[in-house]
Amino acid sequence: MLRALMTPDAPLEIAVLGDVHGHLTLAYRLLGRWQRETGRALDLILQVGDLGAFPPPFRLDRATKRFAESDPDELGFAVYHEGGPEPDAFFGPDAPADRRIAADTVFIRGNHEDFEFLDEAGAGSDAPVPVDAREKILYLPNGGRFTFGRGPHRITIGGLGGISDGGRPGRDPVSEHYTAAEVRKLRSRGERIDVLLSHEPPHGAAAAIHPRYDDGGSRDVLDLLRDLRPRYHFAGHYHEPGQPLAATGDTQSYQLNAVSFLKPHRLNPGCIGILRWAGPEESSFALLDAPWLGEYTRSNYRYL
Repeated sequence: MLRALMTPDAPLEIAVLGDVHGHLTLAYRLLGRWQRETGRALDLILQVGDLGAFPPPFRLDRATKRFAESDPDELGFAVYHEGGPEPDAFFGPDAPADRRIAADTVFIRGNHEDFEFLDEAGAGSDAPVPVDAREKILYLPNGGRFTFGRGPHRITIGGLGGISDGGRPGRDPVSEHYTAAEVRKLRSRGERIDVLLSHEPPHGAAAAIHPRYDDGGSRDVLDLLRDLRPRYHFAGHYHEPGQPLAATGDTQSYQLNAVSFLKPHRLNPGCIGILRWAGPEESSFALLDAPWLGEYTRSNYRYL
């Protein structure tokens, strides 16, 4: 059950995270700092896939296994799945007020997750399901959607995680690829959604991220943007600086960077954004670019 924060009738405060790859503690440290700096509490956190949902027994793909050898935080989800002092510092009943993250995190799958685990967790559900000990991290199965609200404000969010298979939907729903049935499921209700989360950016827009992605991106995501006409669209996957993407109609589309450090002393630019929502015509989104982000490094982020 998603729990909205009981605050006055101010706009919803929604954080959007790029690929996390297990770096949940880094993400929550940064979001806690944002709350302290702004004096505003988050209502909801959205994440665009590659959360790094690998609980024990750690069925890792080759890339994750390789990166985890030099960066153990790649396996950081396990601590949240099992519970303990690290997640309790944000979610526990005794979490200090200046660290507490009261908002739930809702994520879609990427192409680096334990797909068997997520398939079992999300079986039979179209809504977010909890996958951690504190029930604060929730998985939105492909084709699912949900409505979140606080006070007079409501926002509807749909998700298509995973990536295409050579430009087409895949056939195995327990894999890194989305399927044609999942695309149809998201489209079938015919209702406009406010936010579309996808792991892969839309075809055509990917070339603007970097020329090497000239033929990259998902045609199915592009079609969903045209058909569902969301007010906002967020994607990740490419680990490139966060930036707006070309989109159709009045949709605002964004690529977010990975929540990590490409260089040990520099947080990846554009890895977090803040959506303020009081309705489709009373909303704004901005990638986080505050000076205090420069204080964080790979070696000190747990202590700030």
